This record gives sequence, C-alpha cells and structure tokens, in this order.
Amino acid sequence: MGTLSPDELARLWRQEQLSVEMAIGHITQNLVQLHGALDAHRQVLQASLEQQRHLLSTLHAVLPAIPAAPRSPTSKKRRSP
Repeated sequence: MGTLSPDELARLWRQEQLSVEMAIGHITQNLVQLHGALDAHRQVLQASLEQQRHLLSTLHAVLPAIPAAPRSPTSKKRRSP
C-alpha cells in the first residue's frame, strides 16, 4: 500500500476507517518523504550559495581592475521643497 496524503489520512481518521497503527505508519512514511525532499532542497540551496560565493569572489577580483566611470556634475538633481 502506498503512502496516503495528509488530507486522505485526516479524512479516514475522522471516519474511523484507519487504525492507530496504520495512521502511525502512514504518518511515518510521509515524514520520511518530507525529510528526503527537505534534504534535497537543502543540497540545492547549498550548491547555489557556493556558486554565488564563487561568482562574488570572481567579481571582487575583477572589479578593482576596471576604472570607475567619472560622474557628471549635472547628474545630481536637486529636489524641490
């Protein structure tokens, strides 16, 4: 038997069509699936963070070599009160 969804578990429980043992078994299976999905997402986020850190360090190494463009004195606009 496959894992029942939380909604289906709740429905069967309310209708008293699910034993305590069956409910615990399905809840445990759902928990294992959620843990696996959470771990997979954590790994993707960690890889993304490492990639962003690498790109940032590359930018820090390259940007000082690029001269900044001079600012135009007319680029500052005054606010009217």
